[in-house]
Amino acid sequence: MRDRAELCEWYGAADLEALRLPGLPPSRQGIARKAAKEGWRRKPRGQSLTYHVSSLPPRAFDALLSRIIDLPEIDTDTDGLFDLPAMPPPPDLPENTAPQWVLPLMRLMKGEARGDLGRAWRELPLHVPTGTTLPPVEEAARVLVRLGLAEG
Repeated sequence: MRDRAELCEWYGAADLEALRLPGLPPSRQGIARKAAKEGWRRKPRGQSLTYHVSSLPPRAFDALLSRIIDLPEIDTDTDGLFDLPAMPPPPDLPENTAPQWVLPLMRLMKGEARGDLGRAWRELPLHVPTGTTLPPVEEAARVLVRLGLAEG
């Protein structure tokens, strides 16, 4: 994982513009329009708004997550890079999407849980957006393996 300072859950339109994530408009005005149109979860920060990472479109969320956990860019050829078993994604999870609980879990692993996955999983319900449903442990493990965050 990279520096803890990069583990944010709330981003302003200017922050998102600077990140140039796939699936987002290139300007902060375009990002703000998209956020308003799609009803992104938001909160005020000074005179502007910040948007919760779980509101980002799937490609933008995955690209951001990849940068935080130091994975290759989404469009990078990864043949032979990971030695993971071929596992199908959970039935309700698109192949290119990480669930909303993954980023908070990674923050817990990096911080409070100090790498203890069991502790991070137990504390996770207190750190996910309201209304986020956590999967059973077995399904969560399959997702973490699929994303390259755990060994199979």
